Amino acid sequence: MRRFFGREVKGNVVIEDEEFNHLKNVLRMNVGDELVVCLGDENETFCQIEEIGKKSAKCKVIGSQKCEGNPKKNIVLFQAITKKEKFEFIVQKATEIGISKIVPFVSEHVIAKVTENKMERLKSIAMNACKQCERSIMPEIAKCVKVNDVLEAFKDFDIVLFANERTDKGEKLSKLDKYKNIAIIVGSEGGFSQKEKEKFVEAGATSISLGKRIYRCETASCVMMGLVSVLSGN
Repeated sequence: MRRFFGREVKGNVVIEDEEFNHLKNVLRMNVGDELVVCLGDENETFCQIEEIGKKSAKCKVIGSQKCEGNPKKNIVLFQAITKKEKFEFIVQKATEIGISKIVPFVSEHVIAKVTENKMERLKSIAMNACKQCERSIMPEIAKCVKVNDVLEAFKDFDIVLFANERTDKGEKLSKLDKYKNIAIIVGSEGGFSQKEKEKFVEAGATSISLGKRIYRCETASCVMMGLVSVLSGN
């Protein structure tokens, strides 16, 4: 069945805005059609369309079950801002891989910016990726922060891992299933400055080498997220 994000209103489910446009004008669904609606909780809600209006569709609930596609661990990606297309790609893949939260931040070598318009675009990308990978809970996309804010957040995690290019002294990733709250830090196109790397280590982060080859930033993000998600049992 087709999947949508909606909200519950007085025992019914309502689909609005971008999701309603997709239901009505793209898929051309009709009254009586069945669908799966995500309401921002751990469940998939099975519904049937009762009414299609000008701006929304009203659906009745016919059942629900726990969504198996949601993350099992709290893995947060701190991603230094990249160019638009790369950041959108990272958000899409982070959603598919099972990241709980994405925090953009400004590092020394960042050249791009994140605006409010871009944030709405990123949320839309995350929502569509959720439907594709069958998650019912969207990853949170935080407002852009600074490096010092990232360092301050270390205390909230069981372990912090950062991708450190051009090093042969980085730790190797081992089994991470004993950790519940995990942070990943990945740089932008220009990587991190030496001073930033030192700050991360001093604050308690574990430096991770991804091998002898130097990856593009979006590749490094996907590799780190994929490894951590698998090794942690996420």
